[in-house]
Amino acid sequence: MRLAVLAVAACLGLTGCATIKSWFDPAPPPAQAGARVEQPDESAPRATPAPAAPASRVMTPPPPRPGTPAPVTPAAPANVTPPVLSPVLSAADEQRLRADTQQRLDGTEQRLRQIDPAKLASAQRDSLRTVQSFLDKAREALQARDIQRAFTLADKAYILADELSKRPR
Repeated sequence: MRLAVLAVAACLGLTGCATIKSWFDPAPPPAQAGARVEQPDESAPRATPAPAAPASRVMTPPPPRPGTPAPVTPAAPANVTPPVLSPVLSAADEQRLRADTQQRLDGTEQRLRQIDPAKLASAQRDSLRTVQSFLDKAREALQARDIQRAFTLADKAYILADELSKRPR
């Protein structure tokens, strides 16, 4: 993951984005219309330019032109859920994964019924809350038809509940 982030940062740094360049190299003032541009005399001694003030890293957008309406950003509907990005599964694979997820959920609930929360230590109670959170999130993912995520959460809950039920109380 870090390697990917580093590679992307290196690519962006090497592409020479005009916006990033403007942070470090201030642009020369634009020439006015009708102004004569003089070429430097090669025989004259060169003066060293004064160091430029450091450019600000905060880029502010240019002010809007007079008479231009302000841009309107459309408001997102409040009740629309974003689409779920998950691998495309065949109907048979989806059915199998849904059945496996349900088995994990049922097995986790069975293990939780064997545990007496009153006899658990503080760390074990935290683990129990984590298992219950995983179960709730797995059910939500099933409702949202995110079967891969539901299976992953149900599997985590199952493994943690199994460890919790085997620990001496």
